[in-house]
Amino acid sequence: MNYNPKSELARNLDGFSPHRRSIKWRLIGMVVSLVLVVWMIVHFGNQDETQTREIEVKQAQPKKKSPAGDESALYRDMIFLKQVKRADAPTVMLKTLDGQNHSLTQHAGKLVLVNFWATWCQPCIREMPSMERLYARYKARGLEIVAISLDQGNEQEVRDFVTKLNLTFPIILDPDHKAKALYKVRGLPTTYLVDRKGQVTGYGVGPREWDSEAAFALVGHLLDEKS
Repeated sequence: MNYNPKSELARNLDGFSPHRRSIKWRLIGMVVSLVLVVWMIVHFGNQDETQTREIEVKQAQPKKKSPAGDESALYRDMIFLKQVKRADAPTVMLKTLDGQNHSLTQHAGKLVLVNFWATWCQPCIREMPSMERLYARYKARGLEIVAISLDQGNEQEVRDFVTKLNLTFPIILDPDHKAKALYKVRGLPTTYLVDRKGQVTGYGVGPREWDSEAAFALVGHLLDEKS
């Protein structure tokens, strides 16, 4: 092969052969990539640490309590709709499991928790034990619970349900849904609170934890009201 000085000079103009230039650029690329990786680790690592510290600080901060005397907050804590203007609770004559006539008027002077439920309602089943614990805690202070069953058919199923859960508050039967219509019940469970004067103070749809601090605060407040 003839040696051509001009051709050789042009091929090695930058001091490297094509193969050596390729190695050089690969090395530069590796160095740049390494620098980027180190920067990303440091940058995002600091961000994660900062976010973690912010979360820990937020968790460590005490939760704000509702201001004393804020009655509306008591209802909000229980996800209850407070009645701005209280009105007389609807009354209807129904039967108890024992076959006795029952009306809300017989609980005059008491705070009454009216609960609409059914044996086939799973949220009702989960809620009932906490209602029993609330009843045991405040019955002596004037709380009454009236649980109105909307079951249609076999009353024995209702009796078995009550026995299984060891419920001690009154169970009322509404197979014809008379009370349901009066109270405009749209879902189960639905609960109304009726004050000592027989007026509805608020209501809520869906299950509640009636043995919670929020429930104790609301019920205790209503029991302390002057009749």
